[in-house]
Amino acid sequence: MQHTVTDCAAGVHRPSILTRAAVRKLALAALLPLALAACAPDAWKANPNYDAFVNQILRNCGNKNMGEFTVSGLMDQDGPTYSVYFVDLTSRWGQNRITTADYVQGVMSVGGGRESAGLKCIVAQKAQ
Repeated sequence: MQHTVTDCAAGVHRPSILTRAAVRKLALAALLPLALAACAPDAWKANPNYDAFVNQILRNCGNKNMGEFTVSGLMDQDGPTYSVYFVDLTSRWGQNRITTADYVQGVMSVGGGRESAGLKCIVAQKAQ
């Protein structure tokens, strides 16, 4: 992208070029509100059914790995491996807003792939 910038003191017009990095930052800044709006509303307010489901996951799967992370680490808001994305997907899936296939596909990006012990354990909890 090229713009013309005026140097007011000298009255000179010179071209200003936005770098790809600057354009990328602007695009990300513009998309941030959309991403935040897409978060599951129940991820931010108390829901006894969801809370019970999360407690069941933590009790039965908390120490299981998903890649290099544990399930409890991904869900611990105060921990260094906390993942808003993982919690949001789990919330949507726990409330039947996305399918199990969509949940598995989305969570695979967190780590460990489809065969991770943590993911297998979490999916088994929903069946109970």
